[in-house]
Amino acid sequence: MPEKDFVSWSHAREIWEIAMELRHLRYFIAVADAGSLTVAAEQKLHTSQPSLSRQIRDLEAEVGVQLIHRSAHGVELTPAGKVFLDHTRMALVQAEAAKEAAQRAAQPARPSFALGFMSGA
Repeated sequence: MPEKDFVSWSHAREIWEIAMELRHLRYFIAVADAGSLTVAAEQKLHTSQPSLSRQIRDLEAEVGVQLIHRSAHGVELTPAGKVFLDHTRMALVQAEAAKEAAQRAAQPARPSFALGFMSGA
């Protein structure tokens, strides 16, 4: 039976136990885009490199796989990291959409008036 690369509702209980934070996902994307922990920390996230490195290690521990391969020349995503990056980007888009939807729902409905006319008759 092939493995699913998406989360089904039948596994929802397991998902709630994950303590992954959106901040960790944003950090991971910044590192992947920069190709370097140092560049991502200093130029994109305005934090220290050791702190960012720890956050990425924590994320990898939570996911249970190595997401990036560290070297003297920067970082490279592992195959698992590449898949995780795609899903991470989608998760952040969905989180932003959820936030916007909640904000729209909290706004009182505005009355509207539509006017139409026919020309040339």
